[in-house]
Amino acid sequence: MANDYTAESYGEALADIYDLMYPDTPDAHDAGKFLADLAGHGGSVLELGVGTGRIAVHTASHGVRVHGVDASQSMLDKLHKNNPNTTVTTEKLDFITQSTGRKFDVVAVPLSTFFAASTPTAQLNVMKLMKEQLSAGGTIVLEGFDPTDYHAQRTPKTETLPLADGRLQINTTFVDRIRQLLIVDHVTIGPEGAYNQAKEIVRYVFPTEMDMMALSQGLNVTARYGDWKRSPLTASSLRHVSLYKNLEHR
Repeated sequence: MANDYTAESYGEALADIYDLMYPDTPDAHDAGKFLADLAGHGGSVLELGVGTGRIAVHTASHGVRVHGVDASQSMLDKLHKNNPNTTVTTEKLDFITQSTGRKFDVVAVPLSTFFAASTPTAQLNVMKLMKEQLSAGGTIVLEGFDPTDYHAQRTPKTETLPLADGRLQINTTFVDRIRQLLIVDHVTIGPEGAYNQAKEIVRYVFPTEMDMMALSQGLNVTARYGDWKRSPLTASSLRHVSLYKNLEHR
């Protein structure tokens, strides 16, 4: 694992082009409605790894209070620059090791951001911190991609992503199957040859491992869907949206 890789490295390196990598989509709107419905009108949602607010802004538009945390100040600055009238409040905070010290009706980690905790110990700590920030009767929501294809990958894989502003991103993914790590080198090339390079390190887990981590912290899975529209989870689903409750408050 890169010794110079820190919690804020990814966001600081990619904040300028993050919205080009992950543009606003109907799926983000669906996620916002899903989270707002869970919180209920006037309820509260904490989004961990809020980034530039692609989901948080839609969640807040449904009349709930949304607080977003991120380790990257550049990401948070972009959120407020892009959405100057949003009611989303933000805080620079590393959700892997730090807590807001507050309680929320919904604690959400969309876009597989839970995997940014790149060791089993770190992931267990995220579970612990999420539980601590959950109101009585509240719900934790975790979105995760299906890692099956990555886990079978034995050699580096390179893909290209044309960005809307004319730049080209080249992404090379290396898989450490023993530690369940994805190490992704993002190289973005501009029209005049200028380029930006960034690294991303995540630890993928399968749903069963995620459930065991949750259970060890007193959390129980109560529902699992194939997307934010609550479609059934099937063998062909490429991701899951999983809901957890505190065993003490069921």
